[in-house]
Amino acid sequence: MTIHLPEDLESSIQAAVHSGRYASVDDAITQAVRLLLRLPNAPARKPLTEQELEQKLVESGFLASVPPPRDPATPAWNFDPVKIEGEPISETVIRERR
Repeated sequence: MTIHLPEDLESSIQAAVHSGRYASVDDAITQAVRLLLRLPNAPARKPLTEQELEQKLVESGFLASVPPPRDPATPAWNFDPVKIEGEPISETVIRERR
């Protein structure tokens, strides 16, 4: 059997062999496959619906509440900008870099 690995994995295996942890590359790969086969088979999960995702975000505390859906009759560009007090972020960046 021939196995092609990405360079980073191949160099990690070579380093493990050179350090004496494994007697050969074959031993290192054999151990890796044994560990892989011990992992529990996780059942495939179905994707979350938008409502399920929103509920999980609220439960986790990431969102305080789910915003109401946008009315399709209202144009997306019809919004009220949020007033921000203080120094503009661009000025803050310029000042911090000086």
